[in-house]
Amino acid sequence: MLARWTTACLAIVEPYNTALEGLEQAVNGGQEVGALQAQAAAVATANSTHIAELQATVWPADVQPAVDELVAASGTAQTYWLQASQAQTRDAVIAATVSAAEHDGGPAADTIRSLLGLGAYYEGDYS
Repeated sequence: MLARWTTACLAIVEPYNTALEGLEQAVNGGQEVGALQAQAAAVATANSTHIAELQATVWPADVQPAVDELVAASGTAQTYWLQASQAQTRDAVIAATVSAAEHDGGPAADTIRSLLGLGAYYEGDYS
């Protein structure tokens, strides 16, 4: 029965994780501010969708509190993703990205992964 939620969870987070990895690669690759803004905008869009889909899914009772925590953290991070998408310098994009990362919902996401029987997050899955 967990397979339904496992599949849903992975499908919900994949676009966000892929966009986030794209931004990381753009920063590490030294891309100019316009490219970083575009990547940050993609993360903001994916994060917004991610939040809506997490909220729209009916989760098992033991998973729901962690989902609520992840949604709250992602909502806080959204402000910074939007700031990054509008930042006028590389440094400002990076600073907003660092601020967003401080609200990544990692502990909640780890709890969700554990409760649903998913393996540990592996960044290489999205690069």
